[in-house]
Parts: sequence; structure tokens; C-alpha cells
Amino acid sequence: MEYLMYEDVSATGRIEYLMAMGVKVYYHRGHSWTIPESDHVVRVGIDDFAQKLVGKIDAIQCPKIGSKVTQGKPAWTLLVNSKSIDMLSPVDGKIVDIHESLLSSPEGIRKDPYGQSWVMKIQAPKLSSNLKNLLSGGAARKWMEGVSENLLSRADYRLGPLSQDGGVLVDGIAENLDWERWDELVREFLLLP
Repeated sequence: MEYLMYEDVSATGRIEYLMAMGVKVYYHRGHSWTIPESDHVVRVGIDDFAQKLVGKIDAIQCPKIGSKVTQGKPAWTLLVNSKSIDMLSPVDGKIVDIHESLLSSPEGIRKDPYGQSWVMKIQAPKLSSNLKNLLSGGAARKWMEGVSENLLSRADYRLGPLSQDGGVLVDGIAENLDWERWDELVREFLLLP
């Protein structure tokens, strides 16, 4: 499968762009995504919203190839400043590939989160049933709009420079908060305990 490149637009705009390109991206509500590559192998990664929320990612830690992951359970970890953030797997299966160059240069994840910046590939034998638990198309667009509006409505969080008309999320929103609020916001939006 050829990887996609796209313009830097809002998270909702990226969903629309991918749909226009004929790519079906499935989103987990914990802000991971999956794109099927074949009948039972998928690429997974971190959606644009999560990246804008946490800001600069210092490192990504993944389990070894051959490890099993479970839909809705932690599958890999982001290191941001001194914080560890577990990302939830969008599918069940076995890790068959890890994007090693992304792990060695995690800043690359921001360039193309739905294409070149996948985190791992998973062999997903229950893919069709897993996909039923994920969002895509118009449902994904509506969900992403709601999540973005929810975050933007939190003026009391002092989110930093945002467009007054509800425009594009800025990178590192959570970085502008004190650590307690940072944890609270990240846990809420990434569905962490």
C-alpha cells in the first residue's frame, strides 16, 4: 500500500482528506487508529488529536514483535517530558512489525500521522469484529468534531493560543497546563484509568 501525504489541517479536516483519498481509517475512542493493509494485517498509529494534545513526543516504547495486543488495552507508550502515556490498541492481535525508524526519531510522527508515521503492524485475526467497535467515515468525523469542541470549550484550562472562532488545535495543548491538570486532561481524552 502506498503511504499518503497531506496538508496540515485540523483533525476533522484530515478525516475528510483521507476519506476523499479513498482511505478508510478506523478510530479507537482512545485516539489510536488502524488502516487495514490486507485481510488480517493492519497498520496502527496515533491520531492527530492525541498528538496535538500531548505535544512533542520524546520517545515511543513498543512491545517486541510477536507480542499480543488487545483492543482497548495499552499497546505502546509515549514519553512526553517526564510523563508516560499508554496508548490503547485499536485491534486484537499479534505485533508483526514495528516502525523502528519512527522509534529512533519520534519527532517524525507529527509529519504524517496516518501514513508514513504508523507505529506498528498487527496481524488481527478478529479484524472484522474489531472494526465494528471502531469509528470511521461520517461517524468518525462527528466524533472528532465533538472531542475537539469539548477540548476547545475548556477555556479555564488556559490552553494557550487558540483561534477565537474555534479553529485549529495547536500542538502541545496539554503542555500549557500544570502537571495535575495535564494528567487529568490526557487521562480523560485518551481513555486512561
